[in-house]
Amino acid sequence: MRWVAPESAEAQAWASRPGPESLAWRYVRDAAPAVSNARTRMLLLDTGHQAFPVSVNDGDDGRGNCYVVSPLCAYADYADDELRRLGRPWVTWPLRGLARSLGAALAAARIDRIVQVNNWLLSTNLYPPHWDGRDLPALTEGLIERWPDHAIAWRSLNPFSNSALAGALARAGYQAVPSRQVWLFDVRAGAGSACLRHHNTRLDAVLLRRARYRVEGPEGLVEADYPRLQALYEQLYLQKYSRLNPEFGVAWIRAGVRDGWLDLRVLRSPEGRIDGVVGWFGRTDLFTAPLVGYDTALPARWGLYRMLTRLCLQEAVARRAVLNFSAGAGRFKRLRGGHPAIECNWVHTAHLPRARRTAWSALSAVLRHVAVPLIERWEP
Repeated sequence: MRWVAPESAEAQAWASRPGPESLAWRYVRDAAPAVSNARTRMLLLDTGHQAFPVSVNDGDDGRGNCYVVSPLCAYADYADDELRRLGRPWVTWPLRGLARSLGAALAAARIDRIVQVNNWLLSTNLYPPHWDGRDLPALTEGLIERWPDHAIAWRSLNPFSNSALAGALARAGYQAVPSRQVWLFDVRAGAGSACLRHHNTRLDAVLLRRARYRVEGPEGLVEADYPRLQALYEQLYLQKYSRLNPEFGVAWIRAGVRDGWLDLRVLRSPEGRIDGVVGWFGRTDLFTAPLVGYDTALPARWGLYRMLTRLCLQEAVARRAVLNFSAGAGRFKRLRGGHPAIECNWVHTAHLPRARRTAWSALSAVLRHVAVPLIERWEP
């Protein structure tokens, strides 16, 4: 188990290595710094079998960090944003008060003093396909030895995709802390035809076929397109939803296209303007869409998000893969064949002082017994 800083001479040599180590190193070097609102330190962990990007927070960055590196933002600030957008004040008003009180308690407990392994700074982090976590006890011991005053965490596990790894984490002393409800489309083994036969999915296909847009891949992009792609993502995820979402810069998108870990499709108008973009990240059999954006000023009846969703489902069918379509728009995704799953972050705190252990345990209990039932009942 070795730690490699992205700016070190040793790390520079990794760029030409074959396999995932090279990709992880290039991501930490080039892409991670381009997530401009993520206040964290990035390292690369070489286990001898896997290479993991690792984010390190010392808990002194204050409020307003990006939620993919800050549990305080994810569980308090983002929750307040979500509850505000949900409406239903008779339900959300007391819950917003609870979220703010919980946030103050979590800040006092230094919940942001944390090391998060396999953190690609995405809403959904994917794991190596054949890694079952057998080396987790040794990895955890090494992590605690280096970071004895930090919680140790692994993000973005759900029971459908990560059941074996979740079991290994539980046996290694980690506790599950629910984070959100994600939507999965499993079109392996030829099941894609059923997915694409859903009524709403067929309507989306008609909309895409009749649209004035031309669908292009990354090979059609020119340098002047990249700022437009970044702006479309920002309109949707930062301006419409929350500034706590990761702020992917132009350099992040450019690095993804160059290194091949971000596969793009864009909707280009006859005038040459790009009005929608979706970018996929992941493996052949499991992928997610961290980059989605469209021109929110255009009429909703044009159905830009519907067309981008159809492109995602077509890609899943072509790959015979599982699409993890992240959180939000629950009813929309259910009507197109999506299945919900509660995603958890798994956190190890046994080495921390009692007050900080108690804070994490209380957070887990509140989320399991209050937040998860509400999400499952009320998410539209």
